[in-house]
Amino acid sequence: MRYCPTTNTPLARALLLAALLMVAGCETKPGLELSLSLNDAAEAEPGESVLTAALSADGTLAAVTTVDGAVSVWDIAAGAKIRSWPAAEFGGGAQFLQFTERGRMLLLAGVDHSVEPSEQRQGDINYFMVRSIDDGSARRIWTLEGARLTAVAPSRDGSRILAGFSNGLIVLFDEFTSTRQDYSLHTDKITDLALSADGDRVLSSSVDGTALHWQVATGNILQRFEHKNRATIAAADSNFQVGFTSDALDNQRLWNLTDGSLAAQLQHQQRWMYISRARFSAGGNRLLIGSPSKAVSIWNPINGENIARWHIDYPVVDVAETSRGDLVSVGSSGLVEVWQRAW
Repeated sequence: MRYCPTTNTPLARALLLAALLMVAGCETKPGLELSLSLNDAAEAEPGESVLTAALSADGTLAAVTTVDGAVSVWDIAAGAKIRSWPAAEFGGGAQFLQFTERGRMLLLAGVDHSVEPSEQRQGDINYFMVRSIDDGSARRIWTLEGARLTAVAPSRDGSRILAGFSNGLIVLFDEFTSTRQDYSLHTDKITDLALSADGDRVLSSSVDGTALHWQVATGNILQRFEHKNRATIAAADSNFQVGFTSDALDNQRLWNLTDGSLAAQLQHQQRWMYISRARFSAGGNRLLIGSPSKAVSIWNPINGENIARWHIDYPVVDVAETSRGDLVSVGSSGLVEVWQRAW
């Protein structure tokens, strides 16, 4: 935490502190309400115990893949593991975890390393599995041979899976129709995907420097958002009216998905703002950002102003907001922390 000098009068102190917060990025860390370790890999070294982690949209559940390849789901408030699966069920571990919006299904995806190499294979064997949190059963499993899987997004009920690959291909798997649909809209690696609640629209980002807002039924591009560097993050609010995109440098933008106009650009002072996860709050009035540079921040999606920002002790993998407005973070060390709302 940075030290912000003050003067001796209360008014001067308040004015100077407000100015320093805006100009110098001085931070006030909110109170820590709960801390929970998800690490089950006793043989792992501290800070190296987790391959990936995810939070449910309401911040009540956490999922983690540990270095031994096992996957577990935790009730954060209870501090208890409620579901687990061994590594053998995933062919070497799940590299991607995402809860469905309704929170009772978990999407697990990655490369199946249990398949023996052969001359006939044209690439990786990628798998996609939707699991029930309630009974642990696998509702559907898809596999696809080809380029390396780089991004996934489930539909609200888990019946559809959107997958992005290193060659720019995007594939939609539909459980109800047992069909697969391919989209060649980007020319390079897919970095992030956001699927609307009705499953009709997508916001995708790519190393090709574009973020695209497009229709699932037709593949038609509704809006194209250009970045000067590779686009790395794509997120949208629950109504798919506001979109957020970021690139590898310092361009973090909020878009009006109704007409494609620029709504705002995030107002920050750091030269580069690295983002591992961006998510809108349930009401769409806050943008939550987690950073691999050990920071969490909250932003106003209307004007791009920073509401709160603080550093923590680990690279952040995912963030979410509870029904009370508290912020939940999970990091690469497998630590979940709940921060009391102070904004």
